[in-house]
Amino acid sequence: MDKYTAFFHHFTEAVVIFNWQGVMIYQNPAFDRLALGREEKEALAAEGRAQAKRMKERLATFQIELPGGSFVAGMSPIIDERGQAAAMLCVLRRQTAADGLQARLAEAERRLQLIVEHSSDYVLIFSRHGELVYIPPSWKRKTNERHPISREDVLAFVHPDDAPVVAQKLAELYSTYEVQTVEFRKRGEQGEWIWVEAQGKAILDEAGALDCVIVTVKNISERKRYEEKLRQLAYFDSLTGIANRSYFERHIDGLITGRTPFALCYLDFDKFKWINDHFSHQAGDYFLREAVKRVQQALRPDDFFARVGGDEFVLLLPNVTKTEMTTLAERLVSSFHEPFYYEKQLIQSTLSVGIAFFPQDSDRIEQVMKYADQALYEVKERGRNGYAFYRPTEHRQAIIEQDLPFAIMRGQLYLCYQPKVRLAKGRTMGVEALLRWRHPVLGDIPPFDFIPLAEESGFIFEITLWVLERACRQVKEWERKFPGLKLAVNLSPFLLNRPELVEHVKRILRETGLAPDRLILEVTESGLMENIETGRHILIELQQLGVQAAIDDFGTGFSSLAYIRNLPVSLLKIDRSFIQGIVENSKDATIVDTIIHLAKSLDIEVLAEGVETESQVVLLSQMACDYAQGFYFSRSLEAEKLQQWLEEHSRTACGESPA
Repeated sequence: MDKYTAFFHHFTEAVVIFNWQGVMIYQNPAFDRLALGREEKEALAAEGRAQAKRMKERLATFQIELPGGSFVAGMSPIIDERGQAAAMLCVLRRQTAADGLQARLAEAERRLQLIVEHSSDYVLIFSRHGELVYIPPSWKRKTNERHPISREDVLAFVHPDDAPVVAQKLAELYSTYEVQTVEFRKRGEQGEWIWVEAQGKAILDEAGALDCVIVTVKNISERKRYEEKLRQLAYFDSLTGIANRSYFERHIDGLITGRTPFALCYLDFDKFKWINDHFSHQAGDYFLREAVKRVQQALRPDDFFARVGGDEFVLLLPNVTKTEMTTLAERLVSSFHEPFYYEKQLIQSTLSVGIAFFPQDSDRIEQVMKYADQALYEVKERGRNGYAFYRPTEHRQAIIEQDLPFAIMRGQLYLCYQPKVRLAKGRTMGVEALLRWRHPVLGDIPPFDFIPLAEESGFIFEITLWVLERACRQVKEWERKFPGLKLAVNLSPFLLNRPELVEHVKRILRETGLAPDRLILEVTESGLMENIETGRHILIELQQLGVQAAIDDFGTGFSSLAYIRNLPVSLLKIDRSFIQGIVENSKDATIVDTIIHLAKSLDIEVLAEGVETESQVVLLSQMACDYAQGFYFSRSLEAEKLQQWLEEHSRTACGESPA
């Protein structure tokens, strides 16, 4: 009532408003100066009610004798939107000043009604029983003239998410009589949701009982828009639109407080600085925006993505298992194998991800962040373009040394296979067998963590024979569906001084039934040079069996093609470090092109390792490279999944079977 009766505060005439039960609910200062007692006020109210019942028009005047003298009173009902009298407005003047009272009373009533109906704010008046006795005209139209209108009817205008708190505030207002304020969304004229602020006040009668409840509703949509802009500035990155460091710290505190387990991932967009330097900062900004979009497309609804620095990005994934995290990480990394395009320029980048878990790896968030950073560093050390989980280092090496001799017996070693594709026709030439160790405590142990130990201990010989036997049996089984498929197996340099290796290879081929010309043994360039004499003799003996030899990681050692021409080598594998930059770096492209042409002149076929993009495939094909191997075609897969890949690839490769 304060909003509407404030109009009468400075009237020189005495003004009082009664409810229809005759209880005074407002009086202005001029009325207070009359110093009327309770009996006089009750007499005034009783006379007003009597006059109002008899009157035929909207205004009634009467004369009344009070201790302060004779007064002329003008009274008018305040009509609500249903056409019913909600209250009575009374203007009181001494008899000597009664001229024009009716006109003033009518003007006061008119202004009050105008204030109520044309205010930019809404007004709701609830009875003591919770029914609406006054609503704005725009609201009344939407109630379809329902009578009576309850609090529940009003809540129909409120956004479902906000309705519970609005109902709670209204209930508290009726139970405590204390002023209540709440912000919520209500349905607008066009059906849209608009933000409003409502303030409710209980009006009590002289006996302290609830008479009615006045609720004012103000549109705060503009304020909310400004608040949202401020929130965007405070918590979101202006370039990419994702959360910034402040929001990240706030969100991670919420997860920890709620005891929610989560994975924390550091993301590195490989070659970002090179993109800035090679193209422009505008291209770098474009790349970051597009890279962020690719990451977002792979995430779940509850996953949290933030930019915490210039090129530092972090993911928080609540309630995710290691298996689910592995799948997601592979999807993220794979999404960057397609190039980006900026103003018709091709930009190629890869993604590196380091992962740690809270609270499994540590219940201290600072330590979890450190672990994720260590895992990211491990990915970069391996050549980027991948992901890694944090692996505890304490006692890890001792466990590996202790358990490695028993890994085969305990069934912890297994094989994955990566296809090799003939570039000219797109058909699968063969597969390379890759050794993996799944430890029950340490999880997946990468080969570079245990192969050097196996070489030093001499256990590498037993492991190699195990790999040869298992891989030959598998490829022999695949031959039924994919005739002519070749198998490549890596040979440790330590085996190039073990002449008995040849007899073991001969035995395994005989027992598995795999034709010798389907086996390719790969030796590294540097390893071959360290054991050049015995190595050359072993390779010649293997060649006599029909087994082929390949030089792996060519370009990283110190040999030369002129020397290799004296070795029984049929295939040269160009190291991935040269392939990675052939599209952007003309020097790398020249080196690769030179190696290919020199190898061809020596009647040696060439395979490119680490091929990840279509542009690399196109360029290598133009250089007449024979084969390619890398993530562009497939990651290394266990036998069952690799068989599915072979089946799908053979159907799409010109409808021909692999050869």
